[in-house]
Amino acid sequence: MRFAIDTLDEAGNSRIFIGVPLGRSGDKLRVQLRNGEAELDIDRITDWFQIDQATREDRGELFY
Repeated sequence: MRFAIDTLDEAGNSRIFIGVPLGRSGDKLRVQLRNGEAELDIDRITDWFQIDQATREDRGELFY
């Protein structure tokens, strides 16, 4: 399941990443993006929402 993850960068600008959460590594969230992987600082995540779901009643988890 893909999530849109809104973060704040060093300059205070909002950045949105769309990807599949792979798990936590310390204080970072590993996310599979279309062109690779990213590690996002958890304390910089401001919001997130699920984009798609496998079944009608399925709900994903951002943090494992």
